[in-house]
Amino acid sequence: MRYLNKIQTATIATVFTMGAFVGCAEKKEKKENEEVTTEEMKPKELSFEQRKIADSVKYLWAHTPKDLTGDGIADLIFINNNANGGELAYAKGKKGEGVWEKHIIAEKPPREGLFAGGDLEANDVDGDGDMDVIGINHPGEWTDASATAYLFWYENDGKGQNWKVHTIGEAPDAVKDVNFADFDNDGKMDLAILTFDEHTLSIFHQNSADDWSRVQYIKDEALHEGMDVGDVNGDGFVDIVATGFVFYNPGKDSKEEWKQQNIDEQWNNQTGDWSRNGTKAFLRDVDGDKMDEIFISHSERAGYPVVMYKKDGENWKSTIIADSIPACHTLQVFDFDLDGDYDVLTGINKGRAVNLDIDHFEIILFLNEGDYKNWEPMEIGKDGIYNGQAIDYDSDGDMDFFRYPNHEAKEVYLQENKIK
Repeated sequence: MRYLNKIQTATIATVFTMGAFVGCAEKKEKKENEEVTTEEMKPKELSFEQRKIADSVKYLWAHTPKDLTGDGIADLIFINNNANGGELAYAKGKKGEGVWEKHIIAEKPPREGLFAGGDLEANDVDGDGDMDVIGINHPGEWTDASATAYLFWYENDGKGQNWKVHTIGEAPDAVKDVNFADFDNDGKMDLAILTFDEHTLSIFHQNSADDWSRVQYIKDEALHEGMDVGDVNGDGFVDIVATGFVFYNPGKDSKEEWKQQNIDEQWNNQTGDWSRNGTKAFLRDVDGDKMDEIFISHSERAGYPVVMYKKDGENWKSTIIADSIPACHTLQVFDFDLDGDYDVLTGINKGRAVNLDIDHFEIILFLNEGDYKNWEPMEIGKDGIYNGQAIDYDSDGDMDFFRYPNHEAKEVYLQENKIK
């Protein structure tokens, strides 16, 4: 049974028009004693313009948008051919039509083999103000998922042209999720790695550029896929959420025990094949209480909801955003309509959904109505999305997103937000 019964089907063309009107964000920022003009009160139409930015990629499972060149336009960083290994590269962002030019960060790692992983991350690892990139040396899930993964990071010269490689360490098998964060508040980026076959969570502490220590190696058969980081208990230290578990940061010494709590066992009590316990996770403080809410979907199976969890003492309160979205391999939480609160971008991975006997592949933006209890679903596409990534790609003040239609697609699209 479809979950979009009440959604009116929109006309899908080059521009996806949501059929919804949203309030002006500037109005909310006005002080009560300031006059709001008629023009400012006029509602704005939320729509996305689609442009193809890549047309010859392969198994682009790991990709992330960041501005590597410092020009104010996001680039799309990726590992090509994650199934069997490939190069680490990025497509240089530009405005206007046309495929984005590919730039190689590294064709091969500093040891034998190629790059492959289920996730990719870029962050300012060395604190010099530009975006650095992780490199995962692995033969690929479809070649040998159980092979050891070797971890490196590539230092940006500030222009995205020259890259110096640094060694981090290793993980026992195929990497599913990656997050950089300063876990001990010492001013240096550390690293969390979630693996697939061995069901492990590793935390690496950065001592210096080429000196990283693995301070945690947590093995749990329920761990599988779906990780994000944030402060869930408001203590000022970054925690980890993985496969429906919270791992609470012990504080300044990351070697101490990270206490584990199961948010909701429906995300980690599954049995069966490789698709069990496949999740997507996103952390966001939606209400300003300095404690991140946790958003979770199922990335591989049907019949699971999209849920927001809010910490309530030692327990968690859940809010259902959607009853069921099959193969929901996209979960992004941003203020897309600029009304001052956060919305949830989701969608169906077409390549996986067909194996579940699903014949519809909607891309859905759930617009929050301000209370984080009611969500208005808006269909913005019908051709699927895999690991969608949102960012203000052109620095114009609204959130755009990158769409990879399915995990075997050859093309990547930019969906540019036209609300501004």
